[in-house]
Amino acid sequence: MTSSQDPKRAMRDAPRSVLSLAPDAHRLTGRVAFVTGAGRGAGRAHARLLGARGAAVAAVDIDTDAAAAVAAEIIAAGGRALALGLDITDAAADAAAIEATARELGGLDILVHNAGLMYSMTGLEQTDLADFDRLIAVNVHGPLHLTRAALPWLRRSRAPRVIFINSQWGQVPDGHSYGYMVAKAAQLGLMKTLAKEFTPEGILVNAITPGAILTRMVPAEYIEAEQKNIPLGRLAHPEDIAYAVAFLASDESAFIAGQTLAVNGGALVVGI
Repeated sequence: MTSSQDPKRAMRDAPRSVLSLAPDAHRLTGRVAFVTGAGRGAGRAHARLLGARGAAVAAVDIDTDAAAAVAAEIIAAGGRALALGLDITDAAADAAAIEATARELGGLDILVHNAGLMYSMTGLEQTDLADFDRLIAVNVHGPLHLTRAALPWLRRSRAPRVIFINSQWGQVPDGHSYGYMVAKAAQLGLMKTLAKEFTPEGILVNAITPGAILTRMVPAEYIEAEQKNIPLGRLAHPEDIAYAVAFLASDESAFIAGQTLAVNGGALVVGI
């Protein structure tokens, strides 16, 4: 079958003017997003903005009450949302959550791997192996399980997207918090490998690498010191990252695959 016979392939092969210059090209109406770590911080911002742009959103978090609160905010603003409590390191639970989302919201188009955690910033000799393993499980195993479970639905989507929220420290480690740095670097490897395999099917896989974001994960004493290293003079707000997520989820990113989008206020220009 040629692209002229396959409507989905024809849309993927269409020139940019067809895909992204429509008046509502930035809108996500009719699409379904699954956002992990959506209960607070940057994940909450991603879920709310995708909902505001028209997507139905599964707000997913290990804290079920926090996920429910975000889903309620999206619904109160006129959107559609589903709240799911989930430990993403549980492969069986991941598959069940994907199926529940597709069943309740009508499919799955956008998978946002945002869930993360950080333990104490220590050198090699102080690194706790249980913490290390947990960071690998959350940043690598969880996204792998979820993406595999989501594949049947992404293959049915007109505009399938997989978006990793990674970190600038996955690119340039700082010599501390071994579990976090190694897990984020491994996650970038996972993103690129997925992109290599699935871009030919039209499933666009990309990553965003923020610097420090003003969330509860950032210690107060760290903020003043870190912002001195950022040319724009401040840490990112969750919304700064959410706008990048919305872009990669939209038709405007239809020719971007396997890429890493740095959203860090210019930190890597001067080094971190």
